[in-house]
Amino acid sequence: MDGVREWERALYHRGKRGSRKETVKTPGPRYSGAVPWNCPACGRAFARARQSHSCGRTTIDAHFAGKKPELRQIFDRLAERLAASGPLRVDAVKTSIHLISGRAFGGVTVTRESLRLGFLSPRAIKSPRIVKRMGLAADRIEHVVVVNGIADVDRELLGWLSASQKFRL
Repeated sequence: MDGVREWERALYHRGKRGSRKETVKTPGPRYSGAVPWNCPACGRAFARARQSHSCGRTTIDAHFAGKKPELRQIFDRLAERLAASGPLRVDAVKTSIHLISGRAFGGVTVTRESLRLGFLSPRAIKSPRIVKRMGLAADRIEHVVVVNGIADVDRELLGWLSASQKFRL
């Protein structure tokens, strides 16, 4: 397109006086792997500048306060295995614990009895362990698994999470 950068696109609008062309800039180039922006209020790192978010932060310990002690052990095992398979940053916010590898690829919600583990995949995963599946885009599907015990952190689950971690790099 005549001097228009690859990430710009033209929109044509029909108005009372006929057609007019308007150039609208869409988000910049694909994520490069570097974290370009830290929120000045809360210090959280994001892949996009001025990413919409809540600045409310908490600790991982706060998520597990008053819950079964085994749940913290499950989470620690999960984080340890994910850190071994690639870069991992854990970000505790008010409602969940985000799992980030370049970009967020999963999240953990701690309930009284279990962990609800959500993660992204480019394809739908068919398994009775998946309790929820939601299409976010053609190549981005969220899956949710309920983890009740340490035995649930097995090769299958770690394989899905490792693939999700690499998918979001």
